[in-house]
Amino acid sequence: MFLLLLVPIVWWVHVRSIAPLRGRRRLATVIIRSVLVVLLVFALSEPRWVRLSDREEVILLVDESRSVDGKAVEAAEKFAREADFAGADVVWMGFAGGGRIFRGIDELKKADPGDVRPSETRFDTALSLAAANFRPGRVKSVVVFSDGVATGGDDKLGSLLKEKAIRMHAVPVAPPDRPEVLVREVNAPASVRTNEPMQITATVQTNRPGSADVDLFRNGVRIATRKVDLKSGPNDVRFEDRADREKLLHYEVGVRSAQDSIAENNQLGAAVISEGAAKVLLVTDRPESARYLEWALRQEGIELSVRPGQGMPSQMSDIQNYDTLVIDNVPASDLSRQQMDLLHSYVRDFGGGLLMLGGDQAYGLGGYYRTPVEDVLPVSCDFQREEEAPSLALALVIDRSGSMQGEKIEMAKAAAKASAELLGPKDYVSVIAFDSECYPVVPLQSAGNSSVATQIASIESAGGTNMAPAMEEALRQLSGSSAKLKHVILLTDGMSEEGPFYELTNQMSQGGITVSTVAVGEGADTELLSQIAQWGGGRYYETNDPSAVPQIFTKETMTASKSAIQEFPFLAKPVRAVDFLEGVPWNDTPFLLGYVRTKPKPTSETWLVTERGDPLLTTWRYGLGTTAAFTSDARNRWAVEWLRWNGFGKFWAQLLRRLSRPESLGLSEVAIKEKDGTVHVTVDALDPVEGFPSGLTGSIRLADPDGKARELPLEKTLPGRWETTFAAPLKGIYSAQMLLARDGQPVDSRFFTYSRGYSKEFLFDPPDREFLSGLASETGGMIDPDPKTVFTRKDRKASLEEELWPLLALLALVGFVLDVAIRRWPER
Repeated sequence: MFLLLLVPIVWWVHVRSIAPLRGRRRLATVIIRSVLVVLLVFALSEPRWVRLSDREEVILLVDESRSVDGKAVEAAEKFAREADFAGADVVWMGFAGGGRIFRGIDELKKADPGDVRPSETRFDTALSLAAANFRPGRVKSVVVFSDGVATGGDDKLGSLLKEKAIRMHAVPVAPPDRPEVLVREVNAPASVRTNEPMQITATVQTNRPGSADVDLFRNGVRIATRKVDLKSGPNDVRFEDRADREKLLHYEVGVRSAQDSIAENNQLGAAVISEGAAKVLLVTDRPESARYLEWALRQEGIELSVRPGQGMPSQMSDIQNYDTLVIDNVPASDLSRQQMDLLHSYVRDFGGGLLMLGGDQAYGLGGYYRTPVEDVLPVSCDFQREEEAPSLALALVIDRSGSMQGEKIEMAKAAAKASAELLGPKDYVSVIAFDSECYPVVPLQSAGNSSVATQIASIESAGGTNMAPAMEEALRQLSGSSAKLKHVILLTDGMSEEGPFYELTNQMSQGGITVSTVAVGEGADTELLSQIAQWGGGRYYETNDPSAVPQIFTKETMTASKSAIQEFPFLAKPVRAVDFLEGVPWNDTPFLLGYVRTKPKPTSETWLVTERGDPLLTTWRYGLGTTAAFTSDARNRWAVEWLRWNGFGKFWAQLLRRLSRPESLGLSEVAIKEKDGTVHVTVDALDPVEGFPSGLTGSIRLADPDGKARELPLEKTLPGRWETTFAAPLKGIYSAQMLLARDGQPVDSRFFTYSRGYSKEFLFDPPDREFLSGLASETGGMIDPDPKTVFTRKDRKASLEEELWPLLALLALVGFVLDVAIRRWPER
């Protein structure tokens, strides 16, 4: 408004002007110009004129979810056909888990419900989208066509609509009338003791009487079937079972019937935790060799399950069956990245125990260097080479052809760097890349040179595949080396051009050079590569997973160095007394015949050593769990004398109990409630001496059914009570470890689970008239409105703002023309 000061300036200019205008014409021009200034100033301030309007806009909000399966569209079409919209603007919207706008009912009928997540019903999303699409200055009305069954979202929808002056009417829509059989509920105890009988009760519901087969599954295996005659409505079907060797029991009840329309609601589950004897899983390369340990542990009351390396758990629901997991001579190349990440989470987040035993495929020899499994172990898989250890010259021959582009070449470079890191200062390394030609990236040099990693990083993929020149270069470089041990690792993913491969490999073999080969992907010449490894006295590896290449390279490097395994008779020497080694007769312990060299991590504790001082038994705490490294074995190779030792069973039983996931001390109880996909967890703690414990903080480590872990803080809401919530959108078992701590030290912990079933969309309940009626009445709307009269009540007004600046600008333009006319008009 300070621009209005221009008006006095206009008058001052008028007074000082020498323009040839006199009298009333002169006065008229100055008045017009003053008015022009005022009009322009007000136009720039964007004034608005507010008036009331009864013009209405109606959004027809139609449920496209599976629970109504097209019935809402039919109801909306009938409503629109009969409605008197009384001049209102009509907008069509469809919704389920999301929402979208249509130009009319025909477009809505042709649309694919899959675009809006039809297994959900989110009223908050739909109504928020509707509110955002109303035009300003309109009386706002929404008509919802739905069964009112929400699968999630905000409960305060009424206040949202009232705040935006939206009136909501509701037309309840019933699900289709078709034959349907579903499992509505499964009840089982949250926990039982081992071998304690329990009852699993399933509620099977149908809208047509008839016969059905009801199956009970335990951890994916069908264990019982009932043939039942169902009456309309709910029917209880009971099963009995006992917990035996498994810690986590996932029961699922499934129903099969000829008169059923939807498969998604035919199965529902519940999880049961078996408490009692410690349960241990041994994953080994030779299951038959585990019989000695299995027998010894059974005498000590520990259940041992044995699986081959391919049986390593890949799901959290599987691994949670065990308190401790033992890896016995299984190489890292046998495990996927997902399985190693699962082991890491099992220990860190859920307090599981882990023990790795020694062998020719354990620790660094098994390729565990720089893996998630090495992270949780108390020892490093590399070690300080002895001064008298023979030196090694290692040539890494890597395919850099165009087919290696992307993850393959990056993993190959990471593998080369890791291999170089494992070598000692007396060792030598060479890296030779090839496509159609040969490229000596790292000429043979000391592995301690700091430039090696930088040179390896420069490798880029391009060109064809010709291995022979690169093998010739490796032969030339290693032949001139004075190292005692010489080894070549050759990696490719393709078919090489022809070459003298047998002759080259034979020359290497005669020169004391061994050759191992790695085939990556399905396009590699596996037959040729396996032959080269055989001719060269090395090992052949085949993988379709590029991420496994670093483990293969590090395993090969450790194997080629021939210094990781120490084979000679020695006695285990206790370092100091500790509770879990008490009672073991160390005075008459027999010899062990070998072990794998490792290096203890800084915060670990070593309890047993070899006569040379190398670590034999080392433990540490990692996250919520405890892990151990025993660098000899527990089978008839290095521990053959121990198998007859009277302390064999006691030693292993006490060690495994030390590593086992701790049972709850009984200070806390966990209660779970679920609503619309949101789980509310309540933890109540009571100390028998202290009462409500003080100074505690709480957290929950949660694993989704897909294995992804996250941490949830517990909020203290009352003395002795902590609470939190989490979303559970996925079907399956959610595993959780609750921890109460004081000053960072655990006070109590409890493992619990939650089993998420199918969406409420597939319950096919009658419409929730109470929910729809409450929402409608809160906003001044009606349930089941009469389409002929509901929009004819003009009982609301909306504020309509109209901008005035165009009118003011037009008046200013007229004034400008008038001013020009007055000044130009000739005087008489």
